Amino acid sequence: MNSTEYWPGDRVPWPGDYEELNVFGTWTGRVELMGEGDQFPDAPRGFCWRPLTARPAAELRAQASEYLRMAETARTGVAREGLRKIADRLVALADLREREERDAKR
Repeated sequence: MNSTEYWPGDRVPWPGDYEELNVFGTWTGRVELMGEGDQFPDAPRGFCWRPLTARPAAELRAQASEYLRMAETARTGVAREGLRKIADRLVALADLREREERDAKR
């Protein structure tokens, strides 16, 4: 577990969206909006919580690919465009995350 992951029952350090990770560190799909000082919800043994903002660039790019795949099968132009915008934002966030990681190593 790294410094941005928290156990069920821990106190929330700052408000925001948190995602549940399984024992392998993979996102389970469960997201909770938490307030500062709240307790993290129960989860199966070995599962933990991570702020959405702490996702690594590789995960962001993988999710962007998934949204682009969904856009290809969207039935309406509005849905297709919305999914592409989400993918673009995820790619931009991944680019930003990679720059931050490079700068932190310097």
